[in-house]
Amino acid sequence: MNEHFEPAQQDPRSTTVSRFLVLFLTILVVLFAVWAGYSYMRSLEYRRMLETSYLRAVDEASANLTNISTDLVKGMYAGSPSQMSMISSKLWKEASSAKASLSALPVAQLHLDKTYQFLSQVGDYAMYLSRKAMTGQEISQQERQQFQQLREYADRLSQQIATLEQQLSTGEITFAQIENMVMDNNNGAQAENPTEGELPSSGGLDAMEQGFSGYPTLIYDGPFSDHLMDKEPEMTKGAAEISQGQALEKALSAFGQDVELPNQREEDSKLPSYVFYSDQYSVAVTKNGGFLCYMTGPKPENIEAVLTKEDALRSAQNYLASLGIPSMKETYYEVHNGIMTINFAHTEADGQITCYTDLIKVDVSMENGDILAFDARGYLVNHKERTFTGPQLTEQQAREKLSPSLTVESAKLALIPTQGQNEVFVYEFKCVGTAGDDVLVYINANTGTEEQILILLENENGALTK
Repeated sequence: MNEHFEPAQQDPRSTTVSRFLVLFLTILVVLFAVWAGYSYMRSLEYRRMLETSYLRAVDEASANLTNISTDLVKGMYAGSPSQMSMISSKLWKEASSAKASLSALPVAQLHLDKTYQFLSQVGDYAMYLSRKAMTGQEISQQERQQFQQLREYADRLSQQIATLEQQLSTGEITFAQIENMVMDNNNGAQAENPTEGELPSSGGLDAMEQGFSGYPTLIYDGPFSDHLMDKEPEMTKGAAEISQGQALEKALSAFGQDVELPNQREEDSKLPSYVFYSDQYSVAVTKNGGFLCYMTGPKPENIEAVLTKEDALRSAQNYLASLGIPSMKETYYEVHNGIMTINFAHTEADGQITCYTDLIKVDVSMENGDILAFDARGYLVNHKERTFTGPQLTEQQAREKLSPSLTVESAKLALIPTQGQNEVFVYEFKCVGTAGDDVLVYINANTGTEEQILILLENENGALTK
């Protein structure tokens, strides 16, 4: 007998539940995947932010250590209590900032005790000498030599941190690798057969505890180039306002060649100007007085430096003469990538007084003598008619205010800016220190106050100060 079996009918409700369950799990998986991706991206973003803060800390520590080295050199040659006090305050501030920057790095396990101790001693010793000088006690030669020894260690620290900064910026090493190195070192893991020249453990930070060779790198683009720019400009004060058309005519004449400046805007600053520009050129002319404020042109790559420094200087001088700017004398310069940047300062009394307040910068191509850039903002802000009285001190009387650690090579009169937006009449003494440093010291020509100390750097690429 044939029996017919009918298949069991599936419960519709069970099918719906199954489908809902599958859909729910699918959505859950997708949500988990999205959440995991989002978390991963957030972690990457957080890591990038952390790396950025670490890089900023390294950059700040590098700048602090460089400044400490420079200020220690100045401390070696400071000849007045007021100057020593100012230098000591800067050293204290820079040392504290350097410690704060290093403490922000992920290397707490390294216990950089000697490094922190050195930074503390720099500030403490400087303040000790400042208090001694302010009470009228003489700073001994041995104490000045201590400054030199501190300076040598600061140089080594500066070089080491600068090397780390370069390795981080080029990707040669990352902070993640440094953290792993620190952990490995703490766990006793050491690299096998390290060779000389390899990156030291923990990115070289632990090497700062032991000492290493190094040298100072002091770069600055001219004395007093950061003179205050937020004062009311002298040259445009009360000057008549020119039209846009007059300004364009002035702008086109700035290049000495046919150029097109199809775009125009107005610059609202301490020196309100008409700005004319194209893809390659930009020129600003002040609204009041119609003075050429600044101009920049294209800077070719791979410039072949065939001109001598004298030829480039002559091109810059001729350019200033064509603009009708008189009595400018070159002071300091730098050559980089075939371009010579020259600082010019206004001179008074037939060139006998150098006014470092009234500066103009000119960039010259050492391939053909073309003027690539011009910046007269410092000159426009500070230049004015002046009447000099004095000096009340003779050059010999001013010399007696210098540190005994300095030997004078030359002297001249100058005008320098102060932090209070004023000007001070000084003797500028070019000296050589006992440690071989070239030093510029500025003594107030009327009061004998030691106003400023700069370190002079001269080599085949320029003459700069720090």
